[in-house]
Amino acid sequence: MPPPSRPSFELTSSRVAQRHPGLGRVLGALALLSIAGPMLVSELAAVLGRKLASPLFGQIARDVGAWRGAGMLAGIFLALLSAAITAAPLTRRGTVRVAACATGLRLTRGAAARWIPRAAIRSGLVVPEPRSHVTLELRGGRLLEVQVEREEEGARLLAALGLGPAARRVAVSLGSASRELAAGCAFLLVSMLCFHWVFLRADSFRGSPLDYAAFAARWLVLSLLPAWLISRGARPTRVVVGSDGVLVERDFSRDWLPYTELTAIQTRDDRLFLFRQGHDVPAELRAGRSLAEALAQRIREAHERAAGGAAPPGAEALERRGRDPAAWREDLRKMLTAGDYRATGLTPEDVLHTLDDASAPPDRRIGAALLLRVTGYPEAQSLIRVAAESTADDELRAALERAAEDELDEASLSRTAR
Repeated sequence: MPPPSRPSFELTSSRVAQRHPGLGRVLGALALLSIAGPMLVSELAAVLGRKLASPLFGQIARDVGAWRGAGMLAGIFLALLSAAITAAPLTRRGTVRVAACATGLRLTRGAAARWIPRAAIRSGLVVPEPRSHVTLELRGGRLLEVQVEREEEGARLLAALGLGPAARRVAVSLGSASRELAAGCAFLLVSMLCFHWVFLRADSFRGSPLDYAAFAARWLVLSLLPAWLISRGARPTRVVVGSDGVLVERDFSRDWLPYTELTAIQTRDDRLFLFRQGHDVPAELRAGRSLAEALAQRIREAHERAAGGAAPPGAEALERRGRDPAAWREDLRKMLTAGDYRATGLTPEDVLHTLDDASAPPDRRIGAALLLRVTGYPEAQSLIRVAAESTADDELRAALERAAEDELDEASLSRTAR
């Protein structure tokens, strides 16, 4: 059964804004490099010049050191620009005509029009009141916000783009620009202190050039380790909502919450709580009030869809049961008689249901994908890719994508089993 075509949808928005957090992060990294780069290079060249008695390194230290002041000013400017770009959206005020369809999104304001192809839109989320809008994540780290009058309009816009709960997962970052900027400043401070300490110790160090190289390498690693911990700890929490569960990626942990274990979804002020079977303490996510409500609504919708109905009779025959990929594929082929699904006790609709069934075991869904491929089912590749794009389980998504290309291997299956 080919996927139904999505109807186009149009609305009039009073506000369309675009954010550039990805560009802000790049400018922030350049700011740190502008401030710390000249200082570190000049310090290193000065130490090498003294140790090796080389006038060349001494000249490099003086030439690069002369740029310290300019680098500091450039870094401050880039840091302020980074904060402004990350926090302040570029807004198109006035009436904007928004048209969405399966191929992309068109924004029209007066005589000016902008076309965003569907391939450039990664995911979308409806954020409720006080000012309802649709947030679309674009490639390149950009965010597009389209204000809507009602949440239903936002849901229809996502459905027209194929970004609903059943068609595609959504990934949301819960971090703030201020947190990352503060971590960058801490990173710079730690790096400067550690490098100064290393260079001061290096001046009083006595030993062979090999001993000196080992000393410098050891303390260089020790200076970078706390900086790495700071940068890792500043990563925003990433929440991926798929058709089969919720993936929460924190600073140093990764939690997978399948819908089969999810018992309740609650919001309190700016926090989202996800309750699971067998866990006394719920998973807690801190976000803005509107974002917490939006995530809760998206998870509820996906959870209701995942509940589905009972598995079709005979669906367990699709499971792997310890076979290697080639034998599994061949056994599925032998289960059919001249492409007749009745030999398996399953109808094509049963196989498609199993492929999309979020509550089914992963290997059963992969088996359904393989069966569609070996029988040459119409549009099998596109159907499998839709199922892959909707799952929040990265390993299952990778396995389904390889199954769509008929390139499934043992490594993908092992990662999925883990």
